This record gives sequence, structure tokens and C-alpha cells, in this order.
Amino acid sequence: MRCCALAVAALCLTTTTGAAIALEPGEVLDQSNWQEAQGLLPAEFLQAYRNGDFHHELRDPQLEKIGEDPIFERALGENRGRYDVADDGTIVEIATGKPPAYIYAWPFPDISADDPKAAIKIVWNYFYTTFYGGNSHYRADLLWISRRGLDRSIEVDSFVKHYQGQHPRFREGNQNNDLLTQTLSEVLSPTDVAGIVSLSWRYRSPNKRDSIWSYVPAMRRVRQVSPANRSDGFLGSDLSQDDGNYFDGKVQDFHWRLVGEQDLLVLFDKVSFDQAARLQRLPEGGWRMQIPGGARVGFQVPAWQGAPWCPIQEILVRRPHWILEATPKDPYYLYGKVILRFDKEIFLGSYSSKYDWKGKLLTSYSAIRTNIVRPEPGELWGWAGGAVALAMNWQLDRATTAGIVAGKNVPADSRIPLSPSRFSMQALVRRGR
Repeated sequence: MRCCALAVAALCLTTTTGAAIALEPGEVLDQSNWQEAQGLLPAEFLQAYRNGDFHHELRDPQLEKIGEDPIFERALGENRGRYDVADDGTIVEIATGKPPAYIYAWPFPDISADDPKAAIKIVWNYFYTTFYGGNSHYRADLLWISRRGLDRSIEVDSFVKHYQGQHPRFREGNQNNDLLTQTLSEVLSPTDVAGIVSLSWRYRSPNKRDSIWSYVPAMRRVRQVSPANRSDGFLGSDLSQDDGNYFDGKVQDFHWRLVGEQDLLVLFDKVSFDQAARLQRLPEGGWRMQIPGGARVGFQVPAWQGAPWCPIQEILVRRPHWILEATPKDPYYLYGKVILRFDKEIFLGSYSSKYDWKGKLLTSYSAIRTNIVRPEPGELWGWAGGAVALAMNWQLDRATTAGIVAGKNVPADSRIPLSPSRFSMQALVRRGR
């Protein structure tokens, strides 16, 4: 079965605008009708429905778009025709040829497939969508899942601070204008890995690789880690640091090529369309997402029919996408090619396919989408619901999921104030003790 899946995946990459589909909203895509979704899913994901591993209902819900935020929309008008991408992959002002001090909203509101720089502009727009969500703090569970069910799980607590693309209401001072993003993550359990803390700094300069440090409890000291390791599985899982929310590699570390355009059936968390009482205003600023409980992947349901890692709170929604190919400049990067798929209207990602340096499909990633919410008039944002991210290892027939943890007062916070001191070396050492 796995050989069949890999053979199908290797046949081709569909770059059409989407095949005709007989399925209607309310119907379920599964093993009985998988053919009707040909051309609307990456080949390896289509094979999962063909095998009976996945089955999901199709819906046609109303989606919110951050481009409808009045402040964001006004910024898009100001950005139109203002920026370009230099040969090194850096965003520059057309008028000066230099990197701007600050960018808000998508730097490239209008994307043309004929533009030779279209691919890298799409990726930058994706990052500015994620920046728009603001600083965050969340607890997540990573689950190692095989055909037998759950093999292992770990608990992670993370803080993320962005220095670009913030909504004016949440913008903070930046003493170091070269910083783009900082992340601090701590493993809380199980005992054998508890206390491992990772700190990463990403710079705007194309000539500065990410700085990454890790506190290892067994050694009781901090050690610097090569940024090339960001492609490796996190603590032996099939998720890497460069997966992030969908893709978290440094833009300038890759060569980018636009492969084509394609409609895709994208996995959305259906709970996120029920916006009632989903977000709670925090006293210090920002929002806390209330995660509903219940089973989220197949093995958690008695007598489940399908892959143990199949997301079960999800629906399929048809969305237009740009299809990109990323080739790493670093010859020691784990993958030789990554195919990425970005929503044409909001620039968030859906599916990625990762190949070795000889062109063999190794793993795939599904960043399950959520609807955007309006927490209050004049503010448009919210990654509502309890979606999971899914990384599948086709060679070893297993998967790793990552999901925000359900429960009262478990942090799932966005647009919160975060001091730069939280992301210092001193903070790393203090937290690691």
C-alpha cells in the first residue's frame, strides 16, 4: 500500500486550476468516491482517501478575510507598487533600494503569475499574514502515532514574538531593527526530555543565519545549534522547526519557483466556524482562544475506521492556491525540494510535500486551516477552534500531530505583549534550571 502511494505521488504534480468535481457540499469524500477529487488534492493525500485512511465531509462555508480589515486594507493601498525583492531575497523599497524600517500588511498586494519574482513575493505575503496574528503564547501536545495507535507524546510551551507586520494597536518598540522573529520553547514532559529549552532568533539580513540555542538538562548548559538542523525531526518526531504553523524556513535560504495554480480541497477545523464564546479578552491585552474538548484524531475514537492519525474535527473546503517549489541553498538541508501550496486570497498554507535530494517523496505536512473571527468591531483576527497540524512519514507509515491543548485557562493566546527580555540568553538559562 505504501509503495502504491509513493508511486502515485511520483507520477506528477497537477498545476491546473482544479478538476471538475461531482461532489457537493454535505457529501463525504472517502474510499468509495476518491476519484472525484482527482486534481484537487496532492497525489499522496488523494491516496490516503483512496486507501480508506481519510474521510471528510465537504462544506462551502463563509470565510472571513483579513484583507477586509479597514486598517489592513488601507495599508495594502499604501503598499501597492512600493516594494520589490532584491536578488538576495530581501524586501526593499523601490524608491531607495533599501530595506524598509517597517512593513504592515502584505508587501505585495497584487501577484501576477508572469512576474519572475512571483514565488518569493507570495512567500513574503504568507509571513506577513502570520505576523498579523501578533505575539503568541500557547501550550501544544505533539503525538507520535503509528498504525498501532499512540506511541509517544510530549508537552511543549512556546512564546513567539514578531517585530514586523503588527496591527498598529499591538505594535511594540524594536531596539534591534535587524530582528524579525524570536521563539522560546520548553518541553514540559515526559521526564526523559522535560526541561529542554530552545531559543531562536531570526534576522532580517540575508547574510545572518538564524541563531539557535538549546538548554540541555543532562548537560546543565546551553549549546548553540546549527540552523541546518531546523529541517530535522523535533525530538525524533516527523515535525521540524521549519514546519512551524506551515512553513517557517528563512525566505532567503531558499531558491523559489512558481510551479502553477491549482484549486485544492483544504482541511479546515469545523469548530472554528462556531465563533460564539471562542475568544476571551485578556486583562493585559490580547486574546485567549477557548479550545473545545473531545477527540481530535482517529485513534482517540473507539472502533475508528481509518488511519489512527486522521484528523476528525475537520471538513474539506475548496480554495484557490499558488503552487511553489522551494530548493534549499544549504546542501546539508535534510530535504532537496519542498512543494508548498498557498491560498491565493489570504496566503496561508495548506499542504506541503518534501522530497530528498534524489527526488523521492519522504514526508508531507498538512497545516489545517481555521476560520478567522472578529473578536470585536474594527478588529479582524482569530485562529479559532482546536485544529491540529499533521506531518506524515510515507516511508515509515506513521505520523506526528501537533495541537493546541484543550482545557480551562490553558494558554492559547495571541496579540499579547511580550518583552524582548523574555527571549534573552539570560532568560534561557533561568528557564532551563
